[in-house]
Parts: sequence; structure tokens; C-alpha cells
Amino acid sequence: MLKGIILKILSEYAYVFYENSLYECKAKGKIRHQNQSPITGDYVMFEILDEINLKGSIEKIVDRKNELYRPRIANVDQVVIITSVKEPDFNSYTLNKYLAFIEFVNIKPVLAFTKVDLLSKNSDVWALANEYKKIGYEIYLINNIIETDKEWQKFIKSLENKVSVFTGQTGAGKSTTLNHILPEALEKTQEISKALNRGKHTTTKNELFMYKNGLIGDTPGFSSFDLKSIEKSELAHSFKFFSDHINDCKFKDCLHLKETPGCAITKFVKEGIFPEFIYNDYLKMQNELNQQPKKRW
Repeated sequence: MLKGIILKILSEYAYVFYENSLYECKAKGKIRHQNQSPITGDYVMFEILDEINLKGSIEKIVDRKNELYRPRIANVDQVVIITSVKEPDFNSYTLNKYLAFIEFVNIKPVLAFTKVDLLSKNSDVWALANEYKKIGYEIYLINNIIETDKEWQKFIKSLENKVSVFTGQTGAGKSTTLNHILPEALEKTQEISKALNRGKHTTTKNELFMYKNGLIGDTPGFSSFDLKSIEKSELAHSFKFFSDHINDCKFKDCLHLKETPGCAITKFVKEGIFPEFIYNDYLKMQNELNQQPKKRW
């Protein structure tokens, strides 16, 4: 058997990339009987049934190292959160919800702040963005208009040799950023999607694109996630900073709420080690969990 990676799913077909070719494959019945289904990003063992027409059959799904659920993508190295600093204005709560969710499923977040050319030099956003860097996040302040900008070059360099998934709120500049990075691939995909919509397949935007020995995924559905799938105790360990200091709190089930006895996180906030605005957003998330019913994946 051969080992390939699924770049996209269209209806019941998985498109497996192997040695510069894309094979249209169906999963063997034994996989379905095991209540498994292939998803984008899966490494699979498959066999070629028709070399000329690029048809194949998936025999086995390799164990996943991680998985995103909205949309479903496996084996992700990093999630790039595209955040606008202007038009729309910087929204820390949305960004911090992304961070909590992404780190909850043990995936590295990368923060890309867009439209920085629209910021004034005395804007508070510069300091807020730097706060993320202080606590260990990889951040980029990018200007999509000037692709020769050194920060832009550093940003696209960070995508090489990795599986990166892009997400971001509406209007943040995600599509613009991806169009700069993958102009030909995205244009070709749009043409294929239009054609397939008139045919037998149901198309999906859940797709990975080749980029410099890596893969990039555009995930419009991911930006609509909520916190219904997370318990309050899980949220308390979602941020990497929180989980790194799990043993510093007096109580193992500490929710890091204000005035909690022996809470290390509130102590770090008071000492300026952990940003107060991120902590305040965390408290809003905990309050949001109190207001809504649970809904597991």
C-alpha cells in the first residue's frame, strides 16, 4: 500500500495527494464499519486502482495527531488567526476566543495582525499586540499592500514546511492575505467548484493547498465557532499560559476567577505578567459558558 494525504473531500470522494498526483478515492467498507470517515488532512494508506484516470481506494486512516472540528481538518501544525487592527477595529474578545479554542485542542496559534498601515503611530493597538508577544505568542504585523515589507516576508516564511489553517473574523483580511499567498491555486479552485456544482459532487471549501513543502487550509466555517463544546474547567486550562502554571494554583480545580484564594493566574495579572485585557476576556468567556446550554462535538 501507498501513503498519501487527503487534500479535500467532495461528497463521498477523498482526493489523495501522492507523488505530485491527486487520486480520487473512496474509503473501503471496513473503514466505514469501524465508524471512521476520512477527513481533510488525514494521512491514509491507499492503493491505486486506475493509474490513467487517477482512481484509488483508501485502505486505512493513519492515527491523527490532532483534529479541528469546525471544519474537520486533521494533523494541523498551526492555526493562523487573521485579526484586523482597523476596519473593522481590533476585537480582542474574538481573538482570545480563537486562542482559547485552538490551544484547548493543543494546536499552535500564529497571530497575524492585518491592515497595520491604517494604524496611527500612537494607537493603543501596537501595545496590545506586543502583549501577546511578551507571553510567548508568535505574532506578525502585516501590511497586505506592500508585499516587499520585511514583516510580510517573515510571515510567509513561517508557513513553509507546515500544515497551516487560516481563520479570522469577517472583514479581517483573511481572503486578501490568502490571495497574496496562493493566487493561482485559489482562482483555479473557484473555477473547479463552479463546474462541480453543476455536476454530481457537492463541493466544500474545506481544502488544503500546496505551499513550499507545506499545506495551507482556508476555513471559513471555523470563524463561527462558539464555546458550547468546552466545560468551565477545560476553559481554565485552555490558554497555554494557564496550563503551564496549572500546578501554581492552590487548588487543582481553580477556575482563575477574581478573588479566588491561592490563584496564581490572578496574581500574575496583578503583577503585570499576564495581560489584564486577555484575562478580562477570559472572564467574559466563563460568563458566556454560564449563559448557554452544553453542546458537545
